[in-house]
Amino acid sequence: MTPNSAPLDFSLRNSKIMVISHRGVWEKAPENSLLAVDHAIQAGADIVEIDTQKCSTGEFVVIHDETLDRTTNGTGLVSETSLEQIKTLRLRLRDGREENAVSGHSLPLLSELLEHAKGKIMVNIDTKKPEELPELIKEVERLNMQDIAIVKSDFNTTSATWDSLNNSIKHMPMLTPKKGQLITNLKALETAKPFMIELIPQNIEELWEAKQQLEKMDCRIWINTLDLVPPFDFSDSKAVINPENIWGTLINAGVGAIQTDFPKQLAIWLESKSANQQQ
Repeated sequence: MTPNSAPLDFSLRNSKIMVISHRGVWEKAPENSLLAVDHAIQAGADIVEIDTQKCSTGEFVVIHDETLDRTTNGTGLVSETSLEQIKTLRLRLRDGREENAVSGHSLPLLSELLEHAKGKIMVNIDTKKPEELPELIKEVERLNMQDIAIVKSDFNTTSATWDSLNNSIKHMPMLTPKKGQLITNLKALETAKPFMIELIPQNIEELWEAKQQLEKMDCRIWINTLDLVPPFDFSDSKAVINPENIWGTLINAGVGAIQTDFPKQLAIWLESKSANQQQ
């Protein structure tokens, strides 16, 4: 299974459900590693999600935690460790932790990972420190990687400047509305014209209620089914057992992008579903 290397069409005219691989495929490689990205590509993912933050010498490195302890054979804060020191460290297999062996893979620079992914897969960059977002956008521009990069940040409904960061970068709001506030929040986002929203809704009924507003905005919804943060118990663990009941229900409610730790299973199921519909 190979992904389509053509630019993704995020508009709702495109009925394709997009598969997002969380931190690459960490079941087969260290999370956030170049090898994990390769496995995401092989799994048929459309987008790979990775995490980044600056080390003490100012470079963006690809790592989730504030510390090096969980995912590497090093210790201490990323922000207090130089790139020279970081390059001597090695990633632990899978999602890190002491029980996982140390691999031969090092922490990649963001620049290295984007270059590795270019022409193969889009990259969603999760900035672990919101204050670094403007500098991250400048880094993506400096690298000329705007065509494959998606950055995201929390949407604050009291701020009028969410959409003013930069128009050259695909910038996705993350939205966790209070109960009964989803449509109000979506209307507040209309002027920003988001192409996609990472949403954590209160329940499935909210998605159904918001479909008309989302269609008006031509905005795709991204939902996480990760076991760590499943929306209303719609988790990966349940989805791999009964994909129609979990992923299928979300899609029927208007979801157009799903982040998962099981991208291959999702991609295969979507392919099978499409084939059955064409028969």
